[in-house]
Amino acid sequence: MEYYKIDPNKPDKKIIAKAAAVLKSGGIIAYPTDTLYGLGVDALNEKALSRLYLLKQRGGKTPVSLMVYDLKSIEEYSGKLEPEIKEYLKKLLPGKITVLLPRKDKDVLPDLFRITKGKKLGFRIPGHNVCSALSKAFPNPITTTSANISGKPNAVNVQAIIAQFGDKLDLILDAGPVTAKQGSTIIDFTKIPFLVMREGQVSLKILRQKLPGVPLRKRKEKFTITFICSGNICRSPLAMGILRAMLARTKYRKVVEVDSAGTLNLAGQRVHEYSYEVAKENKIDLAKHISRPITDRMMQNAQLIICMALNHYTHLRSIYPQYRDKIIMLKQWKRPKNLSNPSIADPIGHPRDFFGETYREIHKELKRIFPFLIQEIKAFVEYNDL
Repeated sequence: MEYYKIDPNKPDKKIIAKAAAVLKSGGIIAYPTDTLYGLGVDALNEKALSRLYLLKQRGGKTPVSLMVYDLKSIEEYSGKLEPEIKEYLKKLLPGKITVLLPRKDKDVLPDLFRITKGKKLGFRIPGHNVCSALSKAFPNPITTTSANISGKPNAVNVQAIIAQFGDKLDLILDAGPVTAKQGSTIIDFTKIPFLVMREGQVSLKILRQKLPGVPLRKRKEKFTITFICSGNICRSPLAMGILRAMLARTKYRKVVEVDSAGTLNLAGQRVHEYSYEVAKENKIDLAKHISRPITDRMMQNAQLIICMALNHYTHLRSIYPQYRDKIIMLKQWKRPKNLSNPSIADPIGHPRDFFGETYREIHKELKRIFPFLIQEIKAFVEYNDL
C-alpha cells in the first residue's frame, strides 16, 4: 500500500499522477473529499468496481456516486442536460452536493450498471482541491463512496480508514482530518418535484436559497395519515384503530403511520369508554390512546389529514391554509358529487348504541376509500424510492 501526505490547498501534481496511475491499474484509493474521506476506483473497470463492493461489504444493488471534473463530463455520461437542469447544476456545483440524473444510454458505464442494476447516475463535481486535481488528471469517472465498511462509522481521518481496511487499499492520500460529520446532500433530479434524498452538509434551507422558486421536497420514509375530530376521544381514535387494522394486512404496513388528533385543546384524555368498548368488540385495542390537539408539526408531517366532520375541515383549512391540499373529509373524499351531509356525527353524549353506529359508519367509509389510499401510498413509495 502506498501512502502520501498531500497538501489539501496545493496538492502535489506528482502525487496526483501516482494516484491516477493506481486508478488506471484497477486499484483502490482513499482520498479526501468536500465532506468525508472517500474510496475511489475507475468506474469503467468492472474488476475494480467488484473489488470495491467486496471491500465495503456492500450489496450490489446499492449504487455509488461518480466524481467528475465538470458539467461537460456529466453530459458525457448522462447525456445532454436539459437547459433548465443545467442552470440549476451551475448554481449547485462544484461543492458538497451529489446530483442524481437519468441514465439515458444503456451503453454508458455498462460495468457499473451490470453490478448495481440501477437506472440513475449520481454525480459530484468536487470543490476540494485534491479531488478537483484528481478528477482532472484521470480521464474516467472516479467512484466517490464513503471510506468505511457499510454500516460502520464514517472515517474522518486516515487512521480510521486503516483501522477498517488495513492494507487492502492500494493508495492513501492523507490531507489531514476532515471536520465534516455528514456526507454530501443528495438531490434526485429525476423526480418531480426534485427530491432531496439526503440532507447532508448542505441544508434544505441553503438549497432553497441557491434555487429560489424551484420546488424541492425532502425525502420521507413514512406515509402519515392523521384523523381529526373535536376532542380526539371518540371518532378519530376509532378511525385510527380501524385503518391500522386494515393496513396491517398489506405490504405497506411498515411504511404507513396512522395517528389522530383533535381541534380542541383536550390533551391527556383517555378514549371515551364507549369508543373503547366498541373498538374492543372488533379486536381493536385503544387502551393506550391519549388525546392530543393538532399542531403545526403534525400538519406538516402528515400526507393526509382526514377530518370526521365539516366543521373540522373548515377550521383546519382556515388556520392552516398552507396545508389545504392535504386536508380532506372522510365521507366526501373521492366522491363524484358533494354530499348534503359530509359529516360523521359526534357520538359524545349519546348512548352506547350510537357509538356502535358511529364505528360502522367510519368502517364503511374507510372500506370505500381504502383503494384510493393504497394508490396514494404506492405513489409515495415510488416517489421516495422506499
